[in-house]
Amino acid sequence: IRLVGPSRCAGRVEIYHDDVWGTVCDDHWSIANAEVVCRELNCGIVMEAKKSAFFGEGTHEIWLDDVQCNGKETSITKCQHKPFGINNCGHSEDAGVVCSEHIRILNGTSRCNGRVELFQDGQWKRVCSKADVVCREISCGSPVVQAATQYFGEGQGLHGVKANCVGNETSISSCVMQDFRETCIDATISYSKPIRLINGTSRCSGRVEVYYEGQWGTVCDDKWGMQEAAVTCREMNCGNALAVKYKAFYGKGQDQVWLDDIDCTGDEKSLSNCPHRGFGEHDCDHHEDAGVVCSGNICSNNVRLINGTDSCSGRVEVFYNGRWGKICSNSWGGTEATVLCKELSCGSPKKNQDVFTFGDSPLAGLISRCSGNVSSISQCVVDEHIGKCEGVSIACNPPIRLVNGTDRCSGRVEVLHDGQWGTVCDDEWDIRDAQVVCRALDCGSAQTAKTAAYFGQGQGDIWLDDMNCIGNESSLLHCYRPPFGENNCGHGEDAGVICSANLRLINGTDTCSGRVEIYNGGHWSSVYNVNFGMNEAAVVCRDMNCGDAVKATGSFGQSVDLRGLKMSCSGTERSVTQCTLREYTRNRSDRIQEASVQCSGTCCVKY
Repeated sequence: IRLVGPSRCAGRVEIYHDDVWGTVCDDHWSIANAEVVCRELNCGIVMEAKKSAFFGEGTHEIWLDDVQCNGKETSITKCQHKPFGINNCGHSEDAGVVCSEHIRILNGTSRCNGRVELFQDGQWKRVCSKADVVCREISCGSPVVQAATQYFGEGQGLHGVKANCVGNETSISSCVMQDFRETCIDATISYSKPIRLINGTSRCSGRVEVYYEGQWGTVCDDKWGMQEAAVTCREMNCGNALAVKYKAFYGKGQDQVWLDDIDCTGDEKSLSNCPHRGFGEHDCDHHEDAGVVCSGNICSNNVRLINGTDSCSGRVEVFYNGRWGKICSNSWGGTEATVLCKELSCGSPKKNQDVFTFGDSPLAGLISRCSGNVSSISQCVVDEHIGKCEGVSIACNPPIRLVNGTDRCSGRVEVLHDGQWGTVCDDEWDIRDAQVVCRALDCGSAQTAKTAAYFGQGQGDIWLDDMNCIGNESSLLHCYRPPFGENNCGHGEDAGVICSANLRLINGTDTCSGRVEIYNGGHWSSVYNVNFGMNEAAVVCRDMNCGDAVKATGSFGQSVDLRGLKMSCSGTERSVTQCTLREYTRNRSDRIQEASVQCSGTCCVKY
């Protein structure tokens, strides 16, 4: 990758592929995409994502289109995108980036808070002094004055540098720098959030407003959905998104409509980082102001789930006395779990909660005990815990099920709403919607999206219609769709899915490539590359309904687990369950990697 422009860290983005440099189309081009480029080129924090050939038109190939990064990838080629060379663009749409070049902000919850590092003399260094001048340089507004400095980790093993600034500089590079060899207290920055919720019932519900160029403005509800709500709630430190609101539900705003056609993946750190038309570009009025309800709207005790596999699982943390704390496992039981799952619209808690562990944290411990007919953790007794505390984890049953299938991972799709199970209409039903269902039920990858009541007709309500999932949502309810119960269908149009059940491919560029994992012994395990070849790859591709095996190799990331499976096949098996599977444990020093495949099938490209 390279940037063609005025400096090494600003310019038109170009990718080297098949011995030719080519450009990237600006469709879906966002701050998250630019963030990955800046990191890949060691160019510090992202400043701007440029569109419309801002740095001039390239020549030759346009290699990438519809790039959608979550911001955490190590390379732009690891982000979701169309296959190389497939695009509907001209060079007038070439994408570009502007990176800070010599500043990066680490370990924060957004690009505007975290620990500051400075690129000097060819290496990154710790900054061992106040760095308020950085706020002007990276366009993050004014720093927040706090009673205590926030902790964002330490720059272990790095040289230190002290920035002596007058205070009126526009860049930290204009300050006088000197090496710092004493004990270094890392510089950190924290800025006020450029987002707020207005007219809600609490600080975590209301009309969404963003701050730009010294003025607050609203967000239009075109394309407004659960992914956008999830980003908003996280940015507001308000837990999980519970509902989206349309048509000025919380009243009409005034002055500017700042954002329209927002298209988040759900992983962005800030709403303004999501792709959108551009600040002030819209075709809306204030009758269309968007709103949100977050799980944090529970008085003083906001709740969130951390490190889970979806929005209904994770380590339980509660906002208490002005800070986040973890709930201790010795004060947690079935009553508390039931209250929390219901509060988060996540159904009922799964059985055997102790098998779900989503890590621990250094946060202060809290105890929570619920009694009586409570509907929120805020109505339970919450207090500080003294002594050893192991953070509790929870996993709730998603409000979705498959009925009349041949196994647990196939059948008619039904969702739970208002205490009643109902079906999903097959209008617009496709493999992306099926992918969301299969992931929510821990059923591997989607193989087929079924229509026309393939698994028989349901009864009662038809809850959902016109589903329009991207494919990366954690729940079908988070996809863009009409409100519950609005449809023009009969049960002859009930939707269904067939999932792979025992097999999934992870981190691929489509559902027919990736790292191989098999559901074995009640959990997912990686298959290791121990004598894994084309015979094994052929069975995987056949089982996934993905055509023939093209490669038995690939770079699709690694699992942190040392325990996995060794797989041996003759190549004629119809399913991986017919192959020989043995447990295999690698040690930390060996170089055994996870097995990966690339299949010829391209039925299910991720969008």
